[in-house]
Amino acid sequence: MATRERPSNTCLRCAEIKQRCKGGVPCDRCSRLSLPCRPKGYSASLSGEFGLDGGDGISVGQPKAKIRRVQTGCLTCKRRKKKCDERKPSCGDCRRLCLDCSWPTERASRPRLNSWTNESWLSAEQVLDLSSETSPSPNPSPGSVQSNVDLSIADLLCQMSTAVPVDGADVDMTATLPELSWDLTTDPGWLDILPETPPIAEDSPDSLPNTTLTLYTPSLVPDMTSPHDKALLNHYSNIVASVLSRHPNTTSNPYLSYLVPMAVSNQLILHCVLALSATHWQKLQPDMRDRALYHKGQATQSLAGLLPHVDGGSVDVALVSCLLLCMSELFDGTSAGWKLHLQGAKRLLSTVKSQTGGNLTGHFKFFVKLARFLDSAATTSTCKPPLIDDKTVATTPEPTEDASNDDAAVYGIPKELFHMVDRVNNLASKRGTRVDEASEALFREEAERVQGRLDNWAYDYGGLAGAVASLSPTNDDVLHATTAYEWALRLRLHQITEGYSLTEKVFECVQHILDSAQKIRYGSPLESCLLFPLVMAGGACNCLEQRMVVQDRLMIMERTCGFGYVHQSRELVETVWKRRETESMVNWARIRYEEMGGLALY
Repeated sequence: MATRERPSNTCLRCAEIKQRCKGGVPCDRCSRLSLPCRPKGYSASLSGEFGLDGGDGISVGQPKAKIRRVQTGCLTCKRRKKKCDERKPSCGDCRRLCLDCSWPTERASRPRLNSWTNESWLSAEQVLDLSSETSPSPNPSPGSVQSNVDLSIADLLCQMSTAVPVDGADVDMTATLPELSWDLTTDPGWLDILPETPPIAEDSPDSLPNTTLTLYTPSLVPDMTSPHDKALLNHYSNIVASVLSRHPNTTSNPYLSYLVPMAVSNQLILHCVLALSATHWQKLQPDMRDRALYHKGQATQSLAGLLPHVDGGSVDVALVSCLLLCMSELFDGTSAGWKLHLQGAKRLLSTVKSQTGGNLTGHFKFFVKLARFLDSAATTSTCKPPLIDDKTVATTPEPTEDASNDDAAVYGIPKELFHMVDRVNNLASKRGTRVDEASEALFREEAERVQGRLDNWAYDYGGLAGAVASLSPTNDDVLHATTAYEWALRLRLHQITEGYSLTEKVFECVQHILDSAQKIRYGSPLESCLLFPLVMAGGACNCLEQRMVVQDRLMIMERTCGFGYVHQSRELVETVWKRRETESMVNWARIRYEEMGGLALY
C-alpha cells in the first residue's frame, strides 16, 4: 500500500540540513542568518526550467550562512572554543557548568569620524576630511564657543595617544607640523614638553610611493578620561598660568615650565593643579565648583598619606602640593584653609633646609620664593609677622638673569618693596601694646623705623628707576604698579599709627594710587599687583569720581584675573562705602576681619 506523503512547509535549506523549520517565507532560521529563504520545490523548478541538477539543493547557487564570530565573549568560552552568549556577569555556559566566568578588558567604543578621538589609524583622506570639517568658519555661531574646548591641545594630548598615518603622496614631506591643516589652538609652551620629533627625510615623495608619514602625538596623561579634567588642564595651561605670572615677558613662565611637568608625572600634583584651575573657572562655570572640591579632597587625602613618609625624593612633591592647595584657598577668597597649608609649607621648608644644608638649586628656589610670597600676602589678613623668614630657609646666590625672571613672575614688582608689607603688618600686631605713654613712645619709634625703611627701600638699586629696571627696563607698567604699591604701604602705615580718619595725607596717598593705577592698561600682567592698592584707596576715598575709578578697575579685574578674591575685595570696598553714609569713620580692616575672614589682600 503506497504511503501518502504528508504536506510540509519546510524551506529548501532547512530540509537539506535536516533542521526543523517553522515555515513561512522567510523562516526564522534564514531570517536570523540573513539567508534567502526558498520553498522546498525551488530546486525542482530550477532543474526543469534551466536544466540544472536539482539533486543537491545547496549547490544551486545558494549563499553560505554567515557565521558571526564573537569577539567579546568571556575568556572561559574562548579557551574552550565554545560560542558565548555574552551574558554578564556570567554567561549561559559558565553558569550551567558552574565555571568561573571572566571577561577581557572592555574595549573603547568606536568613536565617530567627526571627533578628534578617532581610532588608531586614519587614512589620509579621512584626516583631510576631518580637518576641513573642524576648521573654524568665518562667522562662528554663538554655540560654537563651548565646543572649542574639545579641540584644545589638552584634549588632544590626553585622548590622541595613537598614531595618524598620512599618505606621503598627499602631504609635503618637508612641511613642518605648524604647516599642516590642523587647527590646534594652543600655547606654544606645550610643544616644549613633548619629545622632539625625529627629523623628516629629505627624499622626494615621488620616490617613496609605498611609504607613509606617521605623525605621533603622545598622551601626557593617558589615565585622564574625564572631559572636565581635560578641559581644566587646558584651562590651566592657556589661562591660569598666564594670570599667575606677573612677568611682562610671557615667553618664560615658571608656572608652566616647573609645574606642568611635575603634574604630568605625579598624580598628587595633578589633582592640585586641576583644583587651582577649577577654582579660577568656577565663577563663570558653576559646575566646576564640584570638580574643585573633588580634586581638593583627593589632593588633601593623598598629601595626608605622604607627609608621614616624606624623604629627600618626595619632599618637593609635598612642598609643591602644599603651595598649590594654599593658592587655591587664597584665590577663592572665602576660605581660611590656607593658614594650615602655610604652616605645613614652613615645616617642609625646614625639612628641605636640613636635608640640603640650605644649598637649594633648580626649581626649589622658585618654590621658596613662591612660599615667601604667599606668606607675606597672608599677613594683610592675619596682621602678624610672616611665618617664613630668612632663618627658615636660606638660598645660595643665583645668576642675576634667573633671579630676575623668577622674581618678576612671582612678585611683579621689586620684592624688597613687596616684603615691606611684612614690617607694616608686624607693626600692626603691636597696636595692642600701647597702654601708656612709654609703650606709645616705643610704638611710635618703631613706626618711624618702618617709615625710614620704606623711604629708602630702593637705595641699593640707586633709586626707584634702578629697582624697576632690574625687573623690566622697557615696561612702564612695572613702574606704575611699583608706585601704586609704595603709596598703598604709606597709607596703610598711616592708618596703623594715626587711625582711619580722612586727612589730607590720606587724600594725597589715594590720589597717587589712582593716578598710577590708571596708567596700567587693562589685561596687563601687572594688573593683579593693583588689588591691594585699589582696596586701600577704595577704603579711604570719599568722592564719587574716585569711587567710580576703583569700582570700574575692580570689575575689570574680575574678568581679567578671574579669581574669587577679586570679587570679594570689591564687596569689601562697597561695604565700606555703604557704611560711610551713616558713620563718620569706618575701619575697613575690622570689616574684613569680622565678615571676610578668608580674604587676603596683596
